[in-house]
Amino acid sequence: MVQLRTVAGKPATGSDRSGRDWHHRWVARMHKVRQWYPSEQRHKVIYHGPYVKGPDDKPLLAGETVTGLVR
Repeated sequence: MVQLRTVAGKPATGSDRSGRDWHHRWVARMHKVRQWYPSEQRHKVIYHGPYVKGPDDKPLLAGETVTGLVR
């Protein structure tokens, strides 16, 4: 189990477009996405991942998998 705490202070400023300053990279799980296809005027379900997410210059996060999350 992991218990999250709130972060107080000013918002992070980073170089990516979301304004986040990541400290590491991680492996994102496979997930499905409803992708819009304008030429067909409909959504199709496609699968993304698994893939490495985060900035290339940061270390890869390794460790145990979190199975429970408490806020």
